[in-house]
Amino acid sequence: MNGSETAGLSDGVFHGLIVAPMMPRCFIIFLLTVLCLLPGCKRGIESQTPVIRTIVLLSANGERPYEVAQFQNLMRLVSVKPEVNLISHDAAGNARTQAEQFGKAMQDKPVAILVTPVNALALSDQVDAAVRMGVLVIGLGEAASAMPCSTVLTCDQREMGRMAGDMTVRALIRRAQEDGKTDVTGRVVEIRGDESGEISAARHEGFVEMLRKEPGIVVVHDAPGAWTKQGGKERATEAVRLQGSFDVLYAYNDAMALGAATALGNQRMDVLLIGTDGYIGEEGGMTLVSRGDLDGSIYQPILVDLAWQMIARRLGEPGYTPKPSYRLTPQAITPKNASDLLRDGVLPLPEL
Repeated sequence: MNGSETAGLSDGVFHGLIVAPMMPRCFIIFLLTVLCLLPGCKRGIESQTPVIRTIVLLSANGERPYEVAQFQNLMRLVSVKPEVNLISHDAAGNARTQAEQFGKAMQDKPVAILVTPVNALALSDQVDAAVRMGVLVIGLGEAASAMPCSTVLTCDQREMGRMAGDMTVRALIRRAQEDGKTDVTGRVVEIRGDESGEISAARHEGFVEMLRKEPGIVVVHDAPGAWTKQGGKERATEAVRLQGSFDVLYAYNDAMALGAATALGNQRMDVLLIGTDGYIGEEGGMTLVSRGDLDGSIYQPILVDLAWQMIARRLGEPGYTPKPSYRLTPQAITPKNASDLLRDGVLPLPEL
């Protein structure tokens, strides 16, 4: 290759692009323009990539059916927002574990934290610090009212007990009328979730408050079923062994009520069986009542449904601040309204 050819090739090299020596000058200018625009195009593509925002769910006892329903509903709601990442932690009833999980959650720089506290006082300082940093902290359940959350979502647990008590009293009054009796009597079994938890205590207080309206209705057996189907089965088996027969069994969730149903055997048709939670699902109270496995349930609203509305609004309006608290309304489910509720839905959520 002679010197002139070497010079021609050298003149045709620009940032790794070899241009033929005889290429028209106008075309060279066009290529240079395109090369200059390429970094800008890349920046444009990058600017369209959504910013991933993190929300964290901290469960107190993640294996309990109601908290499972909370997680499943939130996961379903988040799935329609690809720019939102859901992280969940289960404290398994350990307050220290939950405090550590809260600290880990803050490292993820979340836009929101939803928390059902094991021990509200143990988390208060962390919650306060998170709120001051601009994190939307949503407390789930009445126990969260003791924390300085951005907002707290509750459902009156005592009122849920009253609804179950009212269902019991009405059924026993109706039976007395059908039997032509003036005195209303009944033997009642309670299967609590746990021995001394706040939720169990509140439901029990509301339940017996209604039973006192008829002195002939008495609780003959009261035991904890650990919120599980197996626990409900074991406690109902125990009640049958110790009490012989009874008229009503009220379980503090639908899983325990379903377990109790399997233990009652031939007595099942003679016992009014009431559960609690009432959500939709294969073993949710709304489904169980509609197909006759349970005689009634008390619907406890899924709190994360309203929490998600708040988070979605915060994502669109960074300055949005919810009210300090929201109270969601429980609802009695009976064979008369179960199908309608499945078709039309439950009571609407409060307005933000």
